[in-house]
Amino acid sequence: PPARGPITPEVILGQQVFAAIGCAACHLPSLVTGPSVNPLFDRRPVPLFSDLLLHDVGTGDGIRQAAGEPAEMRTPALWGLRHRRPLLHDGSAPTVAEAIRRHGGEAAPARDGFDALSPDDHAALIAFLKSL
Repeated sequence: PPARGPITPEVILGQQVFAAIGCAACHLPSLVTGPSVNPLFDRRPVPLFSDLLLHDVGTGDGIRQAAGEPAEMRTPALWGLRHRRPLLHDGSAPTVAEAIRRHGGEAAPARDGFDALSPDDHAALIAFLKSL
């Protein structure tokens, strides 16, 4: 995985906010690999911040892809987020805040939680995301 940025008290608070408003429901902090004869891959945690599943979060492109419905998108991994711009599958979000505000459907509660944050919690969440 890409190296993380500095873990400051603000970043720690931001990770707590991330979980509290529901972002971690789809952007799981870690998945575990399956069994492998290679010990490097055997049941190892992978901190990718994704569940790798399809969800309708209101940002779909209307194109059916394999098992995905036209409104569904696979949850992107957030690791390395601080190195990526623009955001969303089509590059339509120039900032992390704009990408979050574009969430709808299944992710509407997390978006609404983001919009309801205090200025300090908002800044902490953005600092956390920019640390990934």
